[in-house]
Amino acid sequence: MTGFSKLKLFGGALALLAMICAPLAAQSKNMTKQEQANLKMVMDWWRIGLVAAHPEAADKYLAENLIQHNPNFPQGRAAVKAMLSRRPPVNPIPATLPPDRTPTKAFAKGDYVVLIWEREAADPTDPSKKYKYNDFDLFRVENGQLAEHWEGAMKNPPNGAGKE
Repeated sequence: MTGFSKLKLFGGALALLAMICAPLAAQSKNMTKQEQANLKMVMDWWRIGLVAAHPEAADKYLAENLIQHNPNFPQGRAAVKAMLSRRPPVNPIPATLPPDRTPTKAFAKGDYVVLIWEREAADPTDPSKKYKYNDFDLFRVENGQLAEHWEGAMKNPPNGAGKE
């Protein structure tokens, strides 16, 4: 590969990174310094804890008595650490979220941080077609840690239930 080709490839990668990060940066302009810090903490938790699967990060980012508003998930930091411990960690931890794991919108208001995700699924009326929908994660920050978490989750049937 020539020097010019490498430069073009590097420039393209930088442009892609700028396009991915620009919406998040634009959303943070109207937030207070504390709201920006809360948003950064949530994004760091998402990147290090959930995407890179590092259970030790839970001690820094999650309150011990984390309240989960997901009917499929137990309460507390220990439950999150146990879940992450079953996954192989990603090393080195990525410096940024990969595009497919980056929220479409992310913002903070007071002690609350919202991540909105654009998803795609098979249309239940015609599985040959896809449709887009949005999902969310909402966090409440207290004393510098994530104290509460909501998401668009419905109760899953027990293993094997509901299958014909």
